[in-house]
Amino acid sequence: MTDQGKKPKILLVDDLEDVLAVLRKLFAACELFEARNAKAALDLAASQKPDIVILDVHLPDMSGVDVMEKLALMRPKPVVIMITGDSSIETAGKSLAAGVFAHITKPFAADELLEQVRKGLAFAEKEKRKRTP
Repeated sequence: MTDQGKKPKILLVDDLEDVLAVLRKLFAACELFEARNAKAALDLAASQKPDIVILDVHLPDMSGVDVMEKLALMRPKPVVIMITGDSSIETAGKSLAAGVFAHITKPFAADELLEQVRKGLAFAEKEKRKRTP
């Protein structure tokens, strides 16, 4: 949980309904927002200020890495967990260089994604405390 017992805000970004359906079930206890393309994701990130963004690398209108670079400029900067069907070292390297918190290959194990989100939320809380006097 985040400050004062609030539900964590998670933005789910993937163009595949099957993936979004799995993510919805995994994070049903959270406040969820969904986008199927980069433009919608960036608009939602700006308006909703999610704690975590679970972001697919391959989107129809822009690469997830490019989206990540734009998310990194936001304040507060959301924690981004990249998910992808592309297991190449090049894709992982680009994601990590762009500043993602974690890079997970599809098909992903639910436990692995849940653990990364838990770690990401803890990291986000720690960063928030640093910014608050």
